[in-house]
Amino acid sequence: MQVFSGNVQALDELVVETQGQGFTDITPLLNAFIAKSGISTGILTFYAKHTSCSLTINENADPRVLVDLAAWMEAVVPQDGHGPVTANGQRHRYRHDDEGRDDMPAHIRTALTAQTMTLSVQGGRLLLGIWQAVYLWEHRAMPHRRRIACHLVGERTTERTVPASQANLLQRRNGRKLNEVVLSRHQPDAWAEDGGIETDVDLLIDRLHEIAEAPPE
Repeated sequence: MQVFSGNVQALDELVVETQGQGFTDITPLLNAFIAKSGISTGILTFYAKHTSCSLTINENADPRVLVDLAAWMEAVVPQDGHGPVTANGQRHRYRHDDEGRDDMPAHIRTALTAQTMTLSVQGGRLLLGIWQAVYLWEHRAMPHRRRIACHLVGERTTERTVPASQANLLQRRNGRKLNEVVLSRHQPDAWAEDGGIETDVDLLIDRLHEIAEAPPE
C-alpha cells in the first residue's frame, strides 16, 4: 500500500478469487483496506481492471435477490455464444469467441453494468445502507483472479490541536507557567472530597480556556 501523507491518500490493489459466474461480497476487503490506511473520513474510488466482470451494490440480506439478478442477466444476455435476434428472426454466433461461448457475452454484461464506483467513507468504513453490500460480479463461467484498484482520499483521525493563532496567544500570555500552577495544585480526589464544588484547579482550567479563546490583543 502506498500512503501519501501530504494529501492523506492511499493507493492499493485488491485481489479477488472468484468461483466462476456469480457474486463475491468484497465489502470486507474494502473496509480492511480503509482501516489499514488509517483514513477515517473521505472518498474511495475503486474499479475492476477487467472487461469481463463488474461491480454492483445490492442487497446483502436475502440471497434470492442475487439469484433473481443473475437469472435476469442470463435472459438479457445468454451465454450460449449467439448474439441477439436480428430483424429476420435469426441469431448469429459472436465473432469474438476466442475463449469460449461465454467470452463475448461477458464483455456485453460488463458494458451493461459498472466497473467503477465512488463511495463515501465515514468512521473508517464504507458509508453503506444497512442492507447493502458491494459485490464483484463475475461474468465468466470459470474461476478467475480479479484485481480491484483502490484510491482513497480523506482525513485521518487525529487529536484536536490548538490553532496556530491561539497557540501563539497562549505563549505570549505565559501559558506554560499557568500550566505548571495547574499541575502543582492538582488533587485527583478533590472532586469527591468537595462534594462536586469547583476546585481551584477547575477554575484555573476554565481560565486557560478563556485565554485560548480570547481574540489577540
